[in-house]
Amino acid sequence: MGFCTVVNCMDGRVQEKVIAWLKERFGVEYVDSVTEPGPNGILAAGVDEAAIAAIMRRVGISVEKHGSVGIAVVGHHDCAGNPGPEEQQREQTRRAVAVLRGKFPDVPVIGLWVGQEWEVEEN
Repeated sequence: MGFCTVVNCMDGRVQEKVIAWLKERFGVEYVDSVTEPGPNGILAAGVDEAAIAAIMRRVGISVEKHGSVGIAVVGHHDCAGNPGPEEQQREQTRRAVAVLRGKFPDVPVIGLWVGQEWEVEEN
């Protein structure tokens, strides 16, 4: 038993594959999901303070109340909420990881990329 946390896009195409990947990666039974359209872009840009605060509050609940053992932030191919080329998305994901690490320094934070064939890989 145990939890990890994912800050994922609301796009249903990426949900199940990311959850399955994270269960294996962190060796947990449950994945708490925080979803937004294009969350890697939101966190990387640092402009939408309300959205960032909402993401951080929800991740904080997962970390503090469920003892989350890891956090992942996701970027993906064909994102309607954060359209842009793969390399831009990957860079935003790296910046989003840094933001989350700053807020939750005691929990491992990773970035994920979900590609054109809906395969999940660490960014």
